[in-house]
Amino acid sequence: MLNFSTKAETLEIIRNKIDAEVLPLFYFSVAEFHKDNDQILNQIIDRFEDEFLIVRSSSLNEDSSTSSNAGHFTSLLNVKNTSKELLRSIKEVIASYDDNSGNQVLIQPMLKEIHSAGVAFTVDLDSKAPYYVINFDESGSTESITSGSCTTSQTIVHYKNSPVFPHDERFQELIKQLKELEKLFDNPALDVEFAFSKTGKLFILQVRPIVLNNDKVSSVDLDPLLYKIFRKTQKLQKHHPNLLGDTTFFGVMPDWNPAEIIGLKPKKLALTLYKELITDKIWASQRDLYGYRNLESHPLLVSYLGVPYIDVRVTFNSFIPKDLDETVANKLVNYYLERLRNNPEFHDKIEFKIVHSCYYFGLEEKLKCLEEYDISEVEIEQISNSLKSLTHKIIQPRNSLFINDLKKIETLKVRYDYILNSELALIDKIYWLTEDCKMYGTLPFAGVARAAFIGVQLLSSLVDLNVIENNEYESFMSSLNTVSKELSIDLRMLSSEFLSEEDFIDKYGHLRPGTYDITSSRYDEKFHEYFSLRMSDAGEVVSEEFFELDDSKKVRLQDLLVDNGFSISVEEFLEFIKSAIEGREYAKFVFTRSLSKILQLIEELGNRFEVGKEELAYLDFREVLKLYVELDHRFMKDILQDNIFLNKNYYEFTKAVRLPSLIIEPDDVYSFVLSEEEPNFISLSSIEAEIVLEKDINKSDLKDKISLIEAADPGYDFLFTKNIGGLITHFGGANSHMAIRCAELGLPAVIGAGKSNFDYWAKAKVLKIDCPTKKVTKVI
Repeated sequence: MLNFSTKAETLEIIRNKIDAEVLPLFYFSVAEFHKDNDQILNQIIDRFEDEFLIVRSSSLNEDSSTSSNAGHFTSLLNVKNTSKELLRSIKEVIASYDDNSGNQVLIQPMLKEIHSAGVAFTVDLDSKAPYYVINFDESGSTESITSGSCTTSQTIVHYKNSPVFPHDERFQELIKQLKELEKLFDNPALDVEFAFSKTGKLFILQVRPIVLNNDKVSSVDLDPLLYKIFRKTQKLQKHHPNLLGDTTFFGVMPDWNPAEIIGLKPKKLALTLYKELITDKIWASQRDLYGYRNLESHPLLVSYLGVPYIDVRVTFNSFIPKDLDETVANKLVNYYLERLRNNPEFHDKIEFKIVHSCYYFGLEEKLKCLEEYDISEVEIEQISNSLKSLTHKIIQPRNSLFINDLKKIETLKVRYDYILNSELALIDKIYWLTEDCKMYGTLPFAGVARAAFIGVQLLSSLVDLNVIENNEYESFMSSLNTVSKELSIDLRMLSSEFLSEEDFIDKYGHLRPGTYDITSSRYDEKFHEYFSLRMSDAGEVVSEEFFELDDSKKVRLQDLLVDNGFSISVEEFLEFIKSAIEGREYAKFVFTRSLSKILQLIEELGNRFEVGKEELAYLDFREVLKLYVELDHRFMKDILQDNIFLNKNYYEFTKAVRLPSLIIEPDDVYSFVLSEEEPNFISLSSIEAEIVLEKDINKSDLKDKISLIEAADPGYDFLFTKNIGGLITHFGGANSHMAIRCAELGLPAVIGAGKSNFDYWAKAKVLKIDCPTKKVTKVI
């Protein structure tokens, strides 16, 4: 077994013991340099013929078993092999050290002709589970990954005992080398910097232990569990007699967005409550009512060790109009599947990039591409006509489906009060609130949300056809009076004392960040933490917007409606879109009141038996519903605690497993490449706090706040001296410097959030980072 020493000495030790290359090296102590720097400089110049060198830190306080200090000390690239440049660079590196004269400086030639470079961890930093996590890029730089400056990095996640290997032979070789290094050091948790030359030769640039502090590498045996997922995927991908399409895939975002709503790794209560209210049957009932194929016997959500996945074939089937010919429909579903296979980055935007779920202006032109997939012109016309008929029924101004759904939402408000004011027992109230929430809440909400999506599609198609301008589209959206706009107005009125705190809480108090999360506090519980009553924090005065098209555009739009067979006026058309979008937000606001009350009553149930919210989060919601219809021989306390104990143990497997956002092939459960838009969540901690943007960092108190910075650069290490509570970066990978530092400190962080996420979160005042569920919630 080899022992770790300094960076330089460790590289020296492994040089002749591994198959990969280690660049020639020369190192010396600070004491030796101070004793005779001329001799040291001459030795370097004589040793290396290369024009450019790298002067690297090799401190005694670096890469130890107790602290990695990754990136803490200076290393300099592309240093000219001259006495003057070497002397300056060596002094700069030494200046970054403490006073220990035993610290070393390492000199190596700059690696040329780099194809790819990066960092590999031999353990998952979050769960400490046995995965190889390989973060790399192909920019030609050896430091873009560690510095966090790379904007095009890729990450391979590979289970250590995987029976399959990455398709790229380079990474097969790297994994083989990682296994050898683990054996040499008898350590399963290593941090290895590597590079591949353009000829395919593997170079090991650094090896150090990952500091786990008091944690241990996970002892969870994932072998049988991953095999079960592998086999389950194989079975579900077979042809199904009651479903169109030859196979299926599984994604965390294609429909009803479970990753966004309950997180990638939700606890049992959130997962089972979401399934009960939405994804078991309600979602399919709504689509059946609105003219799509009936999928009520097919659950939308499949849970793999607690990770929620959407069955993509079921989703694609549910967007097929029920009157479409079976043969044509089957071709269409297979087209959708093939398009997603070839464009996996569309998994979270299937209705915009893959599926044609409604009719909109210009659809016929978009459908022409289907001819390349053996779908004839006649069949394309059938598809267009079916979608047109379905859409007409939804947007008609009289007896519209979504108008009837909005009426059901009003019924929910009445029934909510009726149940709460009744003499029903606590369990009975939970049961009937749930039933009413489904029938009069989530079901009509799903319908109104479908109408709103169709409205937005129609409006967007007007922009595509240049019937309206982008600024008119924005003006229309600004004219909407949504619940969010109402809240802003009411908050301003509250701060101006035109509205009482009691009335504000009565209206909005049920809201909570993380709608299905019982551990998330409601507004009425922590009102003064969520809101400040100072005028400066109440937001801008919301002005009433008015939208109206000019006469010429009204005429053009009316002609377009007539040409496309819509028996509806321009005014009715725009009113439909407005009502649908506003109705969607209103319906969500109303049904979440029932949902929040269900969680509140479960909390009350737990209090009776001294079971807190953190424990109740592991409770299977179906066990609560069973208490209404089944009388068990056990005491209720034992029923709850037994179920919580079971699911807490189960959650250990949920935390340990790493699965991709989209499973195309069964092999993907063992080895996959992270999609570009998927952020890296560091640590298993959580925080809810105010944010501080990069431009405000130097003038703000950062204690216990979430800092947002562009890149995970070591120059931001000062942040950790400010007692920050969390960190979000725009760019950066799972193995960047900041990721390592945050993992060491157990700091909740999102490294490499991606542009859309980062821009969205940067507009918030308060965010909640929940690393275990891999979810960020905009609180305020």
